[in-house]
Parts: sequence; C-alpha cells; structure tokens
Amino acid sequence: MATLTSATEANKQSITVEKLVDVLADVNLALPPDHLAQWHEIIASVQESIDIVEALPNYLPPVDQELYRRKNVHRPAREDNEGNAWAWKAHIAGPAAQDSDSLLQGLTVCLKDNITVKDVPMLLGTDMFTDYTPATDATLVTRLLEAGATIEGKAVCENLSLCASSFSAATGPVENPYAVGYTTGGSSSGCGHLVGAGKVAAGIGGDQGGSIRFPASYCGIVGMKPTWGLVPWTGVVTHDAVHDTAGPMTKTVALNAKVLQAIAGRDGIDDRQYAAPLPTDLPDYSALLEKGVKGMRIGILKEAFEFEGVLDPRVKAKVLDAADKFRSLGAEVVEVSIPLHTVAGHIVNCALRSGAAQQGYLGKACGRRALYLTDLAEKMTPMDQPKFDKMFATSKFSMMSGMYLWKNHPTLYGKAMNLYRRLADEYTTALKDVSVLITPTTPTVANRHAAPDAGPLEQMNKSRGVACNTVCFNASGHPAMSLPVGFLPAADNDLIKLPVGMQIVGGMFDEATVYQVGAAWEAAFDWKKN
Repeated sequence: MATLTSATEANKQSITVEKLVDVLADVNLALPPDHLAQWHEIIASVQESIDIVEALPNYLPPVDQELYRRKNVHRPAREDNEGNAWAWKAHIAGPAAQDSDSLLQGLTVCLKDNITVKDVPMLLGTDMFTDYTPATDATLVTRLLEAGATIEGKAVCENLSLCASSFSAATGPVENPYAVGYTTGGSSSGCGHLVGAGKVAAGIGGDQGGSIRFPASYCGIVGMKPTWGLVPWTGVVTHDAVHDTAGPMTKTVALNAKVLQAIAGRDGIDDRQYAAPLPTDLPDYSALLEKGVKGMRIGILKEAFEFEGVLDPRVKAKVLDAADKFRSLGAEVVEVSIPLHTVAGHIVNCALRSGAAQQGYLGKACGRRALYLTDLAEKMTPMDQPKFDKMFATSKFSMMSGMYLWKNHPTLYGKAMNLYRRLADEYTTALKDVSVLITPTTPTVANRHAAPDAGPLEQMNKSRGVACNTVCFNASGHPAMSLPVGFLPAADNDLIKLPVGMQIVGGMFDEATVYQVGAAWEAAFDWKKN
C-alpha cells in the first residue's frame, strides 16, 4: 500500500533514522546506505497516522452505571477474607435482581479477576502493576445483571491468570475449602474456593487449559468449559484467543445450565463467535436435565487413563467406578480409543506458549476484530526487568518458551494450529458413536501449596501434568465439564479427604447433552458418599 502523505520535518524528528535502523537491527536486517534517506522519508510519513489515531477517543462498550451502580467497592482486609479468595468486593445489581421472572433472580455471583468491571480495580493476580481499573464491563457482566444476578465481587485469579495451582497470586495462596494448605487449582482459584465453600452461588471462570475445571475438580463443584466461542470473551483478559473460554462454576448441574443460558450467545464484538447462536436462539440447556441416560452410549476415553507416572491410580479407579455407574442408569458404557490424545498436550504446548508470549506479555495482539483492552496493554508494556522480576515462574516459563519457539521454530505455531483441526476432527468422529466421552478431570486430588521460598522448579512441579486431560479440549474446542464424583485421601495425609472430578466431554455446541449426562449421575448418586 502506498504511503498516504509525505513526511514533514516534525514527522522525521519523531521517527528518526536511528529508530528506523534500530527496528531493523532487532531482526538482524539493514538497508543499503544509499537508500536510507529515502526509506526514512517513507517510514516517517507513518507518524501522521499515529498522531491522528492516538488523538481519537477509544471505542468501548457503554456501561449504564445508573442502572447498575457499583457499591461498596473495596479490597477486603485479610481477617474478612477467609480462604484469601476475594480480590475485590463490590455489590452490583439491577432491577432484574428483584424480579421473580428473571432467570438468575437474586443469584450471588463472583467473577474471576480477569473479567473487566468498570470502576472495580483488577489485580490479575500480579504486582507487576497495581493501579489498573477497567473502563468497561465485559459482555458477560452485563448479561448476568440483565438476568437478575447480583455480583458480589472479583475472585482472585492466579498470577496473570496462568498457573494451575493456587499459590501464585501476589495476594497470597487461595485455600482449598476442604483443607487449608492445599490447592484449589488455578487459574480460577478464587471462584473455586468461594463456590466450593458456599460463599456465593456461582462463579464465572476463565479456561485456557483447564482453569475452570481444575478448581472444580479440586473443590468439589461443577465447572463447565463451554464450546470455544459460545460465551463472548469481550472484556476478558486474553492470552491467546484460540484457547480462551469463559464459563460457569456452581455446586449443581442444574444451576450451571441456568448460568450458561444467561451468558452464552453472540455479542457482535467477539469475532470467534461466528458459529455460535444469538442469545435468543440458544437451545434450552435445562431441557434435558431430567431425561436420564437410558439408551445412551457413554464412551470411556482409553488413553485418558494411561498417563502413567502422572495419573494417580486411585483417581483412575474412582473415575472408572463412577463412569461404570451409568450402566445402572440404563446406559451402555464402552471404551473409545483416540491415540492422538496422548500427545495433545505437547501440541498445545507449542501453540499456547507462542501465543501467550506475543499477546499476553509483549503486547503484540493482532489478527482479530474484537475488543482490545489497550489500557491494560499500556500497563504490561514495554516489558522491562522490574516487571519481569515480578512475574511468577509459570508466566516467565510461558513468555521465555514462547519467545524461544518464535525465534528458533517460527513455523511451529502454524503447524500446531493445523494439528488442532486434526484433534477436533478425531474427537468429533469419536463422538458420532457415543453421546459423551469420560476422562478424569485432574490426574490427582489437590496437593499442598509450594513452600513460600520455593524455587521455580518446585513451583512448576506442583502443576506438572495436571492438564493432560483438559488442555486438549481447549485445542479442539469441545465442551467439557468437571463433575464431582467422590473423595480420596490426600496423598500426604490419610485423614484429609479431598474431592475427585470426572470430566464429561460432548460434541461441539452440545452442552445440553453434557448437562443431561451430568445431571443423571448427580441425581442418582451422592458424590460425598462415593
């Protein structure tokens, strides 16, 4: 494309020859000296566009703060924050909260602290910056309020929303509701505690590799990662839009279905939602809750139970026993083999790290028509040593490994994306023969927090292997829900009983069947006695 204008002298003083040379040097390139002045003239002309666009006001979704007033916004004192799960408290409700016809009338909700709420500060689990307050509401916030929910505040999320354990947040460890000192799982850790402990009725988590399902499994609640793109990500902090999915966390399947009904559907901003229905065209996610599973084929995903050295044999036995109970409800239980499942985590590793490094940490998000949180990007960039020093081990790992991949294997991200389609195709093919797939959610029950002075290797090891059966469905896009199915003793203390989660995976945009299967098990068996 031709330049729009010729460069003025002021333009040339802003974009200097030295800056142009430095930009090229960053990628080991140079211009021929006899053309340098001409290229300076051409590139400096871009400054006019920069000046015009920077002077324009940003374009954010409007927020009706008269209808939905933000009340009692505060960071709770530690003594008022049992479990250390609240990031910020706030009380937000609208007229629908008093309307008995509203879908979520009076329901108390917490939001993972990567979901924007105008005028309520966001911590994002980090102390790289401490002064970020969003200027808009996420779409799902508006939808919750319109449906009659009452938002009680923001729940702690793990450091930059990237840790499967719950000790990485700068505000300190979030405690498991069943045992202090043990993880809730991350990164939606605060939601896991608050819902599991009964402090709110529902939470909205975010899941890039299991971050809804880990806390659900460890905290004995129901956590749904919906089909990729079903719930708008508008106004939620991203790592890589390829993986990001928001979804409900509740104590029961029925309530989970109601909350999804309220937040799902295209919003006209999130460009990942091309295949999602409009809110008015959503299926009734509660319609099949009492239909049972008689005549269904329930598929046990063989490879999901074969991660030796990662999967606790006790968890394997517990989930297989829970799945076998479907026979007594009239379902056929069969084994399904998908060999690619065993390497799905490696495929995702090459994609997620690359995407997060560019979009999440270096401010290089591009390629989407969506809502960009530019005010947050200003806090994150430019990356410097003080910011890097404050990053938790998991974030440093993600950034460094992503940068390494781009520098040394620049085509690997694209290949991983191609393999994502293969993963999706193979799971979809399997789901033509069975109604759902069953796997363990997490390979173990909750483990202890790392020591406060632990080094990066010990910190990372606390989450090693936890996503072996979850991250694959972020890659494929299929809906996956964790359902509590029993207790097991902690690995280091037989007196401590901790929840076990079973993952139910359905076809694309077939959350209704996942809920149907989960509700049938939940109604027939008391997981707390299993």
